[in-house]
Amino acid sequence: MSDARSLILKWLCAAILLGACGAVAAADAPAPPPPPAPPAASARTPAPAATPALPIKPDEVLTHVGKTVDWYRGLQSLEQIQGTPQDLLSRARLQEESRTAVRLAFDFGHASAAILRAGAADDSTAPAATGFAGQLDQMTDRVAQRVTMLQAQLADLDAKLEHARGTAKSTLTAQRGDVSAALALVREVQSSMQDMERFESYALSSDSSGEGGLGTQISALEKSVPEAARAAGTSAGRVQSANASSGGASSAGASGVNGPGGKPPNSAATSAAGGSAAAATAAAAPAFHPESAGVIALATQWFALHSTHRQLTGAFKQTGSLLDEVNDQRRTITGAVRNVLRDAFGSSTSDDPGQLNAHKAVLEAGAAQFKKLSTVLVPLGEQALTLESAQGTLTDWRGQVGERADEVSRYLALRVGFLLASIAIVLAISEVWRRATFRYLHDTRRRRQFLVLRRVAVGVTLTVVILFELVSELGSVATYAGFVTAGIAVALQNVILAVVAYFFLIGRYGVRVGDRITLAGVTGRVVDIGLVRIYLMELSGPELHSTGRIVVLSNAVLFQPTAMFKQIPGAEYVWHTITLTLDASADVVEANKRLKAAADGVYAKYRSGIERQYAVMQRLLEFDTSTPAPEVRVRWTESGLQCAVRYPVEPENSASVDQQMLKALRDALAKDPPLKLLSAEPVALKSSDS
Repeated sequence: MSDARSLILKWLCAAILLGACGAVAAADAPAPPPPPAPPAASARTPAPAATPALPIKPDEVLTHVGKTVDWYRGLQSLEQIQGTPQDLLSRARLQEESRTAVRLAFDFGHASAAILRAGAADDSTAPAATGFAGQLDQMTDRVAQRVTMLQAQLADLDAKLEHARGTAKSTLTAQRGDVSAALALVREVQSSMQDMERFESYALSSDSSGEGGLGTQISALEKSVPEAARAAGTSAGRVQSANASSGGASSAGASGVNGPGGKPPNSAATSAAGGSAAAATAAAAPAFHPESAGVIALATQWFALHSTHRQLTGAFKQTGSLLDEVNDQRRTITGAVRNVLRDAFGSSTSDDPGQLNAHKAVLEAGAAQFKKLSTVLVPLGEQALTLESAQGTLTDWRGQVGERADEVSRYLALRVGFLLASIAIVLAISEVWRRATFRYLHDTRRRRQFLVLRRVAVGVTLTVVILFELVSELGSVATYAGFVTAGIAVALQNVILAVVAYFFLIGRYGVRVGDRITLAGVTGRVVDIGLVRIYLMELSGPELHSTGRIVVLSNAVLFQPTAMFKQIPGAEYVWHTITLTLDASADVVEANKRLKAAADGVYAKYRSGIERQYAVMQRLLEFDTSTPAPEVRVRWTESGLQCAVRYPVEPENSASVDQQMLKALRDALAKDPPLKLLSAEPVALKSSDS
């Protein structure tokens, strides 16, 4: 706001000063000479027809430049594509082509703006400026004339002072001082006028309407794409050639085609493309080998390639649309150039000087018009060539991506088919294994073991097959699996121990359903053996009767310090011991003989059942054991002769057998001569599993 106020005050002061200076200038200005009369021949010569400075509108120029910038920014999304070195080379080449195209669009915009400004300045029929701006222009011209007149007067006085003497020299010196003061004042006013003119030009350039607004908007668009800024001199050279009033069309065409130093404008782009391509090749990602990749990597690559193909297709369509617009504008400008050349190359057969002068004027106007249009037509032609090259690059790139996508699709289908076939083969083998197990194994325990082994083998095989087909980098997978396995081992150590103990339990001499075992202090019959837990029906009492409770234990208790007791398969009998204490004077040999005969007599009643169980047990063992039979052990103690009778008995008949055995032993001791049984030591009955 302060700058605006100061400028307004300057304008007011300048207006006041110019009013006075204008009056002085009007009084001192010599009368203009009368205009010369036109020749008769020129009066009869028709003036050349007025043609527009540019056959396209400023809005069309601005739309084309904006569309080119949008196309360039749309191609920036392709920079995110990571692929093979060929992809990086194509991307680098496309980047350079797009930058060249947008730079040529800016050249076209600047040249068009320059032609429109020059046409507006040369148009004699343009309306004069009105208002304060018009007064400012008039006052500026009058001040310039006043400065020129005062300078001429000052130079005349200086020339006279060189030859003046005496009073004339004093008078001339005073007049020179007066003129110098007036010249200083007028120059100060001229400086203020120049400040106001600069402000006026700035205000007019900020307006978006008109030819000045077109140049401003083109510059703003150019600043929004700094990486596409062209070397200094190309655009300026074309704009200066558009404003120049002399020079041939051929030189203009040459300046449009070649850049500074005679180099083609694309040579820098070519060298830059080479450098970018080399850098892109150095930074290329490792090549993807579909023949060794897994299903996951192939599927990921397939989706990435199809996404790239869609992006390239969209960029190709956008490039084609922009190329069509460039060709339309080229046809419009080419039509105007043809009209100029048709008028210019027409020969004049008249000998009339007036007509010859008129034809000369037409040729000069055509040369100037062709020179202006060439500054616009040349960048459009170069942009069309660049867009065609970009289309070719996109076509080649899209073809390469399509070929790789087809190759990845074939390998992906092959991998998936091989995976499904492998799973089908493993499942078929699993089914054959199951049927063979049920057909050839009649032992329930063995069958259960083979079925569990089948499940484990099938699970491991399927896991390995799927892992090898889905994953390509097994090294990284192994490292990751190692860390995961370590964490799982720490978190599930009890579960892992239970699973390992399961295989110990179902081994050859392991536990099966129905066995009587003692595990973790619990005696019972095995109801079921799971992968993690074992189920027991609890037994209690001397006769090991069921308590009606099911005990669930983890298989991991097998690795605890406490031992596991298991009844030998097929042997359901237990051992009982009856202890008798005789008088110390009793005959040891006679006591042993009597007690052994009595025990054998009772045992003979149920010997067949015990021996049958022994035969079953012997078939399962790889070594011979002694046949179960009653045993008598006699030893001396402080109280007398202690006799222990140990005999096998079936649990369901243990009570009656113990009663018969005790009665038979007493009767054997009561025979003549009787063996005295000490009454102070009671008869002891002990039951054990071994």
